[in-house]
Amino acid sequence: MDNVVLYPFNKITQGIIRFRDLTDFTVRAVVDFVLHKGKDAAELVEGQAAGIPITDNFEEVFGIADTLILNDPGTSFGNNESVYGEHNLSQLWRLLVASAHEHKLRIISVHEIIDRPTLDWLLKNGITIEILPQIPASLQHRLHTEYAFPSPGDEVATYLSYFDVDAQMTVYNRNICKVGIFATRGCLGKFTAQMSLFRALQQAGEKVQAIITEPTAALFNQPGGDIMKFIAHKPLNQYPYYIHAAVREAESKACDYVLLSGQGSLLPNENFVIAATKVSYLRALQPDLTILIAGYDDDEQIRDSLDILRIYGNASRPFAILIPDKYEVDFGEYISKTPQEIEQRKEEIRSRFDAEHVESVLDIGSLAGKLADYKKTVRL
Repeated sequence: MDNVVLYPFNKITQGIIRFRDLTDFTVRAVVDFVLHKGKDAAELVEGQAAGIPITDNFEEVFGIADTLILNDPGTSFGNNESVYGEHNLSQLWRLLVASAHEHKLRIISVHEIIDRPTLDWLLKNGITIEILPQIPASLQHRLHTEYAFPSPGDEVATYLSYFDVDAQMTVYNRNICKVGIFATRGCLGKFTAQMSLFRALQQAGEKVQAIITEPTAALFNQPGGDIMKFIAHKPLNQYPYYIHAAVREAESKACDYVLLSGQGSLLPNENFVIAATKVSYLRALQPDLTILIAGYDDDEQIRDSLDILRIYGNASRPFAILIPDKYEVDFGEYISKTPQEIEQRKEEIRSRFDAEHVESVLDIGSLAGKLADYKKTVRL
């Protein structure tokens, strides 16, 4: 995989574009049938063009690529149901995939493909799509040789087991600093914060591992933490043990830092099992430092998140509270904040919450040196 075309221009693709320097391939183009045709993908993401066109002419760009990466499984998901129907995207996805197959491109999907008609169509046409792995082989081995998983029980027993994961969660080496990045709600920039900090620490000469909860972890040669991809292959109650195993592996590689970005909101939702899972992976990670990303009108959610981090994450206060410069409100639609609005919100957070650092998500790299100072003076 050297020269890649991405489809479509969605949130996941934007993350790959922003952090393409951390991958082993070159992004040649983005195919999209709805948004920003004729634009440069890097200019939209970063503000500076990089010769990565967004186009609906996939036949043309397949001529300069060896791989198609699908960041869309061919059926609607998330908040794109209406767009899927309006633009007939299921049929266009099939045309795209069939053309890539004819051009003998390697076809990779970051998502599990579970739709039966889609799977039948692929089989009928002899098309193979590789699914990016969630769990590296070394972690598979560690997970099944070092832990004894709870016996399956009814829903209540499973729920309660999430609060009793400490017995096998041994104390970590003090030489590794575990950073947990969480948010008061989804789509505020957790992945951007995680990978920006990952890059900044690497550039500072630190050895870092990221447990990535976006489905693109394998593209960055890091272990995946996407819960939905995990439960496609393993029981959900094994997830906290997997997080613990991933940190253990980072220790064995003599990493200085391991960064975990939580999935969705840190706060509980109506699904009590998923809510308990969030508690359990906090306890499995045992973060040394936490970073909370918050919105512009959610002080109550910040207080609730700080309580959860204090009770289950052993954090008296977050190392930093971050705010986004923009956030998604609908498919492909974002609200951007002015520099004045960003500074005003930062000042509100400083005055209302006891955060050591308050920055915008895009400025998290400036905290790399402060993290190193913390590690030297407190941890060791």
